[in-house]
Amino acid sequence: MAGESFTDIFNPVQNDYALISLRRVLGCTVDTIWKGTTCSDANMIATAAAFFNVAVAIVGSIFITYTIYVGVADTAREGEAMGGNSVKYTVARVGLGAIMILPVSSGFTLAQLLVIQILVWGSGAADNLWAKISPMIASGGYSQVATVPEDDYKLRGMIAGAIRTRAIGYVCAYRLNEIAEVFGQGSASGGSPIVAKPITATGYATITTTQTFADSGTWFNGSNTLCGSVQYTLASEVALQGQNNVWGNVETVTSAADAATWQVMNAIAVNAVNGGLNAAWGQIDASAKSIANLVYTQARNDAQVQTTIKQGVTAAQSALRNSVNSTLSGASGQIQNLAKDYLDQTAAAGWVFAISWQRANINIAQFFQNIVNGINFTFTVPVSLSSILQPLSTGFYGAQPRLTGSTWQVIAASYERDVGYMRSFDAYFADFGKATPSETAGQVGVPDSSAAGVSSAFRWVLSKLQVTGTNGTSQWSDPLLNLTQIGVGFVDAGLWALGGSVVSDVASGFNIPFVTGVLQRTAAASWGLGIILVGAGFWIGGVLPLLPLIYFFGAVISWLVVGLEALIAVPIWVLTHFFPAREPSLIGASRQGYLLLFGLLARPILIIMGLVVSLLLMFAAFAILNSMFFSVFALMIPLDAGPVTSAITSVAAIVVYGIAATIVVSNSCALISELGDAALRWVEIGVQSLWSARFGSDVMQPVNPAGGIANVARGMGNAASGLRTAGHHGAQGSANLLSGAGARLRGMMGASDKRAGGSGPNS
Repeated sequence: MAGESFTDIFNPVQNDYALISLRRVLGCTVDTIWKGTTCSDANMIATAAAFFNVAVAIVGSIFITYTIYVGVADTAREGEAMGGNSVKYTVARVGLGAIMILPVSSGFTLAQLLVIQILVWGSGAADNLWAKISPMIASGGYSQVATVPEDDYKLRGMIAGAIRTRAIGYVCAYRLNEIAEVFGQGSASGGSPIVAKPITATGYATITTTQTFADSGTWFNGSNTLCGSVQYTLASEVALQGQNNVWGNVETVTSAADAATWQVMNAIAVNAVNGGLNAAWGQIDASAKSIANLVYTQARNDAQVQTTIKQGVTAAQSALRNSVNSTLSGASGQIQNLAKDYLDQTAAAGWVFAISWQRANINIAQFFQNIVNGINFTFTVPVSLSSILQPLSTGFYGAQPRLTGSTWQVIAASYERDVGYMRSFDAYFADFGKATPSETAGQVGVPDSSAAGVSSAFRWVLSKLQVTGTNGTSQWSDPLLNLTQIGVGFVDAGLWALGGSVVSDVASGFNIPFVTGVLQRTAAASWGLGIILVGAGFWIGGVLPLLPLIYFFGAVISWLVVGLEALIAVPIWVLTHFFPAREPSLIGASRQGYLLLFGLLARPILIIMGLVVSLLLMFAAFAILNSMFFSVFALMIPLDAGPVTSAITSVAAIVVYGIAATIVVSNSCALISELGDAALRWVEIGVQSLWSARFGSDVMQPVNPAGGIANVARGMGNAASGLRTAGHHGAQGSANLLSGAGARLRGMMGASDKRAGGSGPNS
């Protein structure tokens, strides 16, 4: 700081958006002071100020007349100039006041132009302060969030199901080719006509790849759905609309940065996801083929099959993890440069966009985390060969049957025995989708039941509550990013609970004795639980991280309002210079006005300092809060095999955590404006704009913890009343709510009962 000049500290950036906004109010006079340009236009406020200043000047002339009269009277009475009072200070003060009240430009007086100059200097100081602080905030962990865990049973379960489906598909293809060879239409050893075939479908932003088995000829009618499929979705690069940003040709302060950010993030995501899924698929396909060969050739060694399954799952999971993580880690420098470029764009627009840059980086980090969490495989197991071959044995619309004799039936029966043998490993396949005891409090997965889904989402929340290190760290990490991810976990848990409610309602419609009532109560409880969890996630992960943006916006508008207040008040304050000086001081009774002008200069800097302090305070406060709630949530995670309603025991903890997080965020964000006000009160500068006084109450009213507790209590009381009613009356409220979806799903299930086959590892 020692080598920095006045210009380095107080000179605004070229495109300071705060001053651009001030220009919208005060007109081109701002440019005259800011950039030295000429200005002759007078806008509404300049015209009003000119008229007001004339009126003040008239009053000022009266005050000067009074001062002259008092001076003459005191001289006559005391026989000394002005009665022995401070003559030189009186003359200096009156002269200074007269100069400051003179109209200079566009109707503004010199004093009002001084106010505008102070606003320009203050904004420039905040610009330069933010330019020095922002690189430190950039180290808040934004580019180092998304990784695939070392051993995630979400991936294990999906990969195991994909290997199982693919292995059965290979056995199906082998048997169909064997049948085709019998009739001179193919070769079992040559792998025809049924071949492995990837089918791609391109959407707006995705490419869905279906790995299936297809008839390369016409003997099986060229079908692509003979032996099941495994499907996964790849990301595709999305072309930008317009020249500069994804929304078209609309120019904004950060349009160039927005376009570059989206383009680079999209490219990195495409490379990471596509590389990981393709690497995993290579291992899945190879393992499935090895298992199918063991089954088809009757080399049925159970231990060998299990070893092949385990090795295949491990290899595919490792390939996926290594590919995705290496791509993302390899792009960390690119992401950091992207963040720096975005920072440069926003810093060029001045301190007003300090909080928007911080929020944009949270969005960047969450984007990549969503990419990692969205990796998914779906699969459909082959149908019975009889359903494929039976039409060929009877012919189509009078055509000659393609299958004659009984050989094909023998082969079809062999296939059913092969599938039966494969199904003997279903429990082993299913175990890969379950958490081991060592993972119960630490792993995140996507199991195949709503209870396990709620449990998995809670583990995600638990992993984000974990505070590493017991001695603390001076390395800042953005707490709002962590809060966003905790909210995502609660929303996921709520969606799983809502899904379990729909499933329970569907099942209750089959009117199974002694079970229907339990299912209806479960549906009602799960629905209530899901609504609470989704609401908590929306509040914690959606609303709270945006509160700093609202408070910062309020502080910026408050600065503008204080500036306008000063612009109107300063001519009146100048009048205090026209009174006789009763003490040997040039300032005298005008002291408070000078302090207020200093406060106007310091306010933008104090807003930036308030933002920094609020983020650091949230960082420290959430470290304490999350450490306290980590053990609470660890003991309340529902069991994978237990009912969804077991998660209700944790609702109170979630509500309390949400209230505590609201207190931390709201009180920390209040420092963005209140820290500066408190600091200025130390030197008796107690000015506060009408906007900021009203704004604080407007923001705090909806997030008031006391009101929140009351609302939650009323909500839980209503929920309890609803659950009691559901329990005594067969959960008619929930049944009515879900009956439409339940009826449709039951109809679909009834229709699907007429078809053979299914999907998933347990079909």
